[in-house]
Amino acid sequence: MSRFAQHARVHARAGQRDELAAKFVEACEMQRANPACELMLVSTSPDDLDSVFLTEVWTSAEDHERARQSSEVQVWAEQMPSLVAGPPEVTALVIEGTKGLATE
Repeated sequence: MSRFAQHARVHARAGQRDELAAKFVEACEMQRANPACELMLVSTSPDDLDSVFLTEVWTSAEDHERARQSSEVQVWAEQMPSLVAGPPEVTALVIEGTKGLATE
């Protein structure tokens, strides 16, 4: 089974970037004890006041999907439409090297 990794840029509604970033930080906290979630990085750019970036690494796509479908995440996601201004721009990633993640 190979790792699942992706990077997403999520556009916030006007004036909602900080709230959206905080919401994604909540997701990090929800997954903190989940060993299948190897990395969840929430970031913003000083040059882009409308976007939040989320980078994730999971042990597998199945583990990622299982977490997404959990009742806890479904409840968490209910507020997202009020914060986002459209679908995320998602880029699938293939990990070529790492410092900080366990190697397979």
